[in-house]
Amino acid sequence: MSYSDRLNAEFDEITAGVVTVLERAADEGRELSADETAQIDRDDARRAELQKAIEHYAGITERTDAVGRVRDRVVAMPARTSARAPEDAYDIVREFPTAGDYAATVHAAWVKKDPAAIEKLERATAHQTTADNPGLIPRPIVGPLINGLSRDRPTVGSVANRNAPTGKFDRPRIDQHVDVQKQTAEKAETASREMIIGVLPVSLDTYAGHLNISKQDIRWTQPSILQVVFDDFTRVYARRTNRAAATEFPTLITATEAIADWTIEGVRAFLTAAQGTIMGTEGEGFQSNTVWMSLDVWQELGGVAWPVTSQPAFNLPLTGAEGDLLGFRSVLDPDLPTGTLIIGDRTQAEVWEDLEGFLSVDEPSVLGQLVGYAGYMDFVVLDPAAFVKATLPAPAP
Repeated sequence: MSYSDRLNAEFDEITAGVVTVLERAADEGRELSADETAQIDRDDARRAELQKAIEHYAGITERTDAVGRVRDRVVAMPARTSARAPEDAYDIVREFPTAGDYAATVHAAWVKKDPAAIEKLERATAHQTTADNPGLIPRPIVGPLINGLSRDRPTVGSVANRNAPTGKFDRPRIDQHVDVQKQTAEKAETASREMIIGVLPVSLDTYAGHLNISKQDIRWTQPSILQVVFDDFTRVYARRTNRAAATEFPTLITATEAIADWTIEGVRAFLTAAQGTIMGTEGEGFQSNTVWMSLDVWQELGGVAWPVTSQPAFNLPLTGAEGDLLGFRSVLDPDLPTGTLIIGDRTQAEVWEDLEGFLSVDEPSVLGQLVGYAGYMDFVVLDPAAFVKATLPAPAP
């Protein structure tokens, strides 16, 4: 990855984060919080810095390309060639039996311009080719570095992401609401019930890694090894934190509903029953809006088809994208444990994160640079009653 590519990648990543915050607030029908506003202001300031740097290096690239186009228009001088009939293996002793023969040939070629003498000398000339000096021809590195590790965090990205104020804190939650009922008669006592506000403890886990790189490696690599290592640290951090969230998510849910079989009606019956459980008997619960699925469940749902047309019944998501499952927003995450299908209200789950980012310190004693990457994260479910897990049918024999 070139320096300009890294600047563009960082600009795109920050832009995607800003859009995510704005869309999340729009989806939830609320104004931006103070933390979200501060985060967007910081991100926008960084984007302004990146824009100046991108424009500067883009100008350098444009000037380099312009010089290259001028060079391409210059016609190269044709190489001198000499056509000769195939002959036996060359023997210099046979051509020049004595030193005097060689001197006379040189005189005839250089002074008299004798064509025969010139050709005789040319045959005696050693021809150097690339096969004679492989050590001087480096093997080129073509194209950007290939890194197949994805930065996508499907589970983390599907819920609200918030900046953690500290490593441990309490999240306030209403455990009991006040009451409002119809008055039985004029001057009769109205309904009354105290509000109970509980707390949900949040404790961030630390995710970090480090690497010691020699100063020589940093100074001589192209692209810079620091850029490559930084990019890889961000990818690995994303994978580890998303896997932790996806693994913990199903363990926080207690309510279950069964899927009788992998048919349209079987899936519809599960979603209907789960929606009823989440809303509650009097409809005072939560509104389910999202379905999370593991890879094996995604494969089973992909095999469900309409009986007449044999067309797929569901608009299933790809990893890192969203789909639609009978009207519910659906999220595919291969990090979810096998056999996971969850439906619920995504506003009742949150990710709290405090990103330390890329760290660096010089170590003169070994002429190295110690680099690392760190972040702190916790996945929390505000109310388990807002979610239902599926009990899957037994595999077909």
